[in-house]
Amino acid sequence: MSHLSDLKKTVLCVLTGALTATSIMVAPFAGASAEKSASSVLAANAESAVPAPVAKGVQKLVRLLPELSSRKVVYGGDVDGPGVSGVKVSFVRAATGTAQGEDSAIFDRATGNLLQLDLVPAKMAKPAFPTDQQAKTRAQTFLTGLLAGNTYQAREVKKEEGKLTVRMVRKVNNVVFDDAYDSFVSFDDAYDSFVSFDAAGRLVGLRMFDGRLYETVNLAVLPSPQRVISAAQAVGKWKGQRPLELVYLLPEQEQNNQTAARLAYIVKDGVISQEHTGSALDAFSGKRLAAPVQQAQILNVTGTGEKWSAQTENEARNLLRILFKLESANLPLAVLDEKYDDGQERRFFIWGYFPESVADADKKYHIGSFPVGISQAQKHHIMLETDAKTGRLIRFVYKQADEQWSTAKTDKSRDRKGAEALLRRLVPSGSNQLRLADVGTDKYTTLVADPLIGGVPVYRIGQMKEEGMYTITANAWTGKVEEVIVQRPDNMVFPARAKAINEQGAMERLLQAMPLELTYIHQKDRQTGAMSWKLGYDLSFRQTRSHCFCGGDVKIDTTLYVDALTGQTVVKE
Repeated sequence: MSHLSDLKKTVLCVLTGALTATSIMVAPFAGASAEKSASSVLAANAESAVPAPVAKGVQKLVRLLPELSSRKVVYGGDVDGPGVSGVKVSFVRAATGTAQGEDSAIFDRATGNLLQLDLVPAKMAKPAFPTDQQAKTRAQTFLTGLLAGNTYQAREVKKEEGKLTVRMVRKVNNVVFDDAYDSFVSFDDAYDSFVSFDAAGRLVGLRMFDGRLYETVNLAVLPSPQRVISAAQAVGKWKGQRPLELVYLLPEQEQNNQTAARLAYIVKDGVISQEHTGSALDAFSGKRLAAPVQQAQILNVTGTGEKWSAQTENEARNLLRILFKLESANLPLAVLDEKYDDGQERRFFIWGYFPESVADADKKYHIGSFPVGISQAQKHHIMLETDAKTGRLIRFVYKQADEQWSTAKTDKSRDRKGAEALLRRLVPSGSNQLRLADVGTDKYTTLVADPLIGGVPVYRIGQMKEEGMYTITANAWTGKVEEVIVQRPDNMVFPARAKAINEQGAMERLLQAMPLELTYIHQKDRQTGAMSWKLGYDLSFRQTRSHCFCGGDVKIDTTLYVDALTGQTVVKE
């Protein structure tokens, strides 16, 4: 899973069966056959001796996995992430003359807690995985011996690419914790570095994130689950608040001929909503925990049907003059093409003066960076990005030398009118309905517009909150449009809304796949950093699926949704 780099190469070798810890040094316990040799190694490496807590951690691991007692331990020093940092320890087998891989573990330097375990799986001609129940039982027994005071319950068992993975979920007061406290123990019949039980039934791996298994929680700050509403009441309130929204989903990458949309029910406000899904309910009041979001306005626009494309210099200059009222004849021009792995090709027309050190291929990264010595009238940069095959307009950028902001006044209403006028020339001919929202700041007005087809909004999978099918950014003090992005494909195909299952049916399907579960949810105040705990009925997605809740804020979350034509619950991991 993670690739770890050793920062210290000094090694210290002893026998695992002979390990015990003193205050700061490591020495073999009394009666050990390797006592003399281990002591001599320790004396020779006193300055780099393994911390006593790590030695205790090794002892605990050996008690849980006795097969390691015959190994020689090699302390490899500190390692640093990703996901885990600590002291690396290798368990060396007797030399056989063949490559066997490396059995290793990572321990917390200060506490000696086991953070990661990777043992080489045994190779068998006929692999025989443990049954799901056997895997759950052995994984839970291992964690029970490893942890003190923390209870973990085995959940999903999943076999994928030769790995049999058991998801472990922490419980307090018989209530599960949210995703930040999850752990993984898994099984594998292949020779690789993933945590695993091999085909012979050996536990050979453990993964966790940043040592979260060992975190202690003050029980006094946790709400008592004694007076929560029942699971049946929670389901009724959940359905009554209609947490799903019907949308059209476009694929992340544009298709060559036609772009086919998918009709789906998504969770309003997204599955990724701080530490809970967007449809989580307060376990006492039954109200949604998700913060209210700004409602987009519906805008009706009659499009002119004009086609904006440019493949040549003359076409690019005409597009600038007609659509954006800009003249470019007095500025130098650079034209460059780029090809991407997915088959797309882009053409960039870039006007303006740049520092001499900036190559043509890098000018798109230096918009707004002007050379010293040119006049104020020359400090203009213009860029058009088009599809190199069709010439279709994708992006327009305009930048001039910074204004004196202190003398300007913001006018959001003016910016809105200007954006609407521009949208009329960008959308297809005839009547168009758009969802419009301002996601900008005091300095910039950024209006994102997404089309509605038959009243159903259209989004691209992976679209961010600050993006729309049409995105228009204007300087809020001058009103000048500085960026336009068009992400609407030319030829889109939409399944009929009438073919969709009804909303009630979609909610039933989602609950069958991810039933509501009573959950302790930790919420952090973004201003103060203060942590508070709530009891909520949440979709059990976070307790049954592995997922990285990271990166920027998406406009809609497609981690979990219901296909509106088939009724299938789709989970993206």
